[in-house]
Amino acid sequence: MELTLNVRRGGTRRSADDSHQAYHVDVEPETSVFEALVKVREEQDGTLAFRGNCGVGFCGDCTMLVNGRQEVVCLMPVGKAQKDDEIKIDPIPYAPTVKDVMYDAKRFIWDKVNSFSPGVVFNGVEQVTEEELSPVRRAMRCTMCGICDQGCTVIDVNLDFKGPAALNKVFRYVFDPRDGRAKERVVEAGETNGVWDCVHCWEASDHCPFDIDPTHRIMELRDRSVRLGVKSGTGNRQAARHYNAFERSVEHHGWLDERNVAIQSYGGLIRGGLKMMPTGLAALRRGKANLLPHRKRPGASAIKALFARYREVTRTER
Repeated sequence: MELTLNVRRGGTRRSADDSHQAYHVDVEPETSVFEALVKVREEQDGTLAFRGNCGVGFCGDCTMLVNGRQEVVCLMPVGKAQKDDEIKIDPIPYAPTVKDVMYDAKRFIWDKVNSFSPGVVFNGVEQVTEEELSPVRRAMRCTMCGICDQGCTVIDVNLDFKGPAALNKVFRYVFDPRDGRAKERVVEAGETNGVWDCVHCWEASDHCPFDIDPTHRIMELRDRSVRLGVKSGTGNRQAARHYNAFERSVEHHGWLDERNVAIQSYGGLIRGGLKMMPTGLAALRRGKANLLPHRKRPGASAIKALFARYREVTRTER
């Protein structure tokens, strides 16, 4: 089939001056977009720059925007990708662009992954069951293609957020029954821009091409962190304050006192009150808040009893 690849050409900074160059190729419909780009580079334009390595969807290097969608292009046939015999190819938006559609993978993913402690630290457990390793094996499917990070709504506003790919790597070690540093790892993950900054929008899971479900992995990492007695990193006490305020609010009132949780999360009545004052005043003006005491909901005593029962059970388990 004959089709046109419209490939973004340009340097490290994207601007209105960046243009797309059209390359006409004749390939079979099952040819991958990556193979079509290689054909262009080998036969038409040796200056065309893009990333790619394994060609079978294992390394994740060849992630690009294909007609506006993030794709691992070695797995995308041109017959499926084309629209009216044309394919538009752009670099992924959140990674620094080196040239054309080639991105800086080190800054985009690997610096974040490498900011966490690597490798299993053997704890003496020599025999583990397949059931115990099942969640670990699922996390290990990750190829670091970066598509989950591309879909992340936190990275959209904060490029310093560690991102689902790096946090999935932490999950892989924390949930390995042979590792002896789980507590230290969740402390690392709990620092600012870490696991507690995820807004659980589920976009990462929706974008993952390998069914790893990274949003669930982040939620499970949070649960394991709390079970290990870690509610935040050492330099991120706001996460622990928020967690504790949320728990106290539901325990004592039967439901969430959002006003007080916000104030307590930012440091208490004085510091938190001053921090939240502009937001609070705006909410009052718009009728979205009031100054009345937060009332208990019906059945609050039963909910409080559940908290007491939970603490009793967990004390016994310890």
